[in-house]
Amino acid sequence: MGDGEAILYGSDECSESKAMAELLHELGVEFRFRPVNRDSVAMDEWEQLDGERVPMLRMGNHTIVRGLDRIKVQQIFGWVGC
Repeated sequence: MGDGEAILYGSDECSESKAMAELLHELGVEFRFRPVNRDSVAMDEWEQLDGERVPMLRMGNHTIVRGLDRIKVQQIFGWVGC
């Protein structure tokens, strides 16, 4: 995984996962959606990171956003001051 690659771990059935995907689309962020509810490899990756909740956004090897934290995501992508 590259430093700038974004992966969104989520569930097809989770409204927060859908809202996070919509937010990323609005911000113009390219990402891969990994459905932990129907992909065992995605589930294993998610569990190794912490597996506590979805959505979980992983940016490269450094940044993880747990849950639907709109402000943090906007800060990461430079849309809101710190």
